[in-house]
Amino acid sequence: MRDVLEEYRARVSILKKGYAQERYRIEQLGRSLLGDLEVRSVTSVDIATYRDRRLQEVNAKTGKTISAATVRLEMSLLSAIFDVARIEWGVAGDNPVAKVRKPKTPPGRDRRLTAREERLILRYCNEYRNAELLSIVIVALETAMRQGEILGLRWEHINTRSRIAHLPETKNGSKRDVPLSVKARDAITRMGVKASGRGVLLKCCALARHDRLPVQ
Repeated sequence: MRDVLEEYRARVSILKKGYAQERYRIEQLGRSLLGDLEVRSVTSVDIATYRDRRLQEVNAKTGKTISAATVRLEMSLLSAIFDVARIEWGVAGDNPVAKVRKPKTPPGRDRRLTAREERLILRYCNEYRNAELLSIVIVALETAMRQGEILGLRWEHINTRSRIAHLPETKNGSKRDVPLSVKARDAITRMGVKASGRGVLLKCCALARHDRLPVQ
């Protein structure tokens, strides 16, 4: 199974916008009990066992158990891998994930940062070694844009006069214009942006696409 996971990463995942996150999930799957199994021998019982054990694991960084949402994402990825392995590569049988219940996720929370929390985050960003982090976080707080959308911004898609950021391609495949608040516009302007120009907005983009930002 581990070879199929790596093959999927190299041939399919690498073409996706969310490659960094998917690569991390594939590495997790490869380290699990599933990684040692032959792809054709994996059963729905194996998948259910993975699900139940994963839900009991503790995240070393947070000290909390792995969330149902995380396990659902991993199971969805597994299902896609089995489909590709069966339909396109002919190395797998029926999809065992399709027969297994995914864990239920609790209702989402509607919560905003307090003024104090925002000040603490911005203070940290201001002291961080990468000077661009402060601008990234301000734009995120002011626009609610996704991390990938912010890191993919280009100068030619920013109009500081009308305060608009154009996203030619979003996560769902469509394009949209995002209004910029004065704070967001000023954060971008402080980086030396002119009303016109071309090229990637953030110098850190080449690295950041494959690594998580220090502030989530």
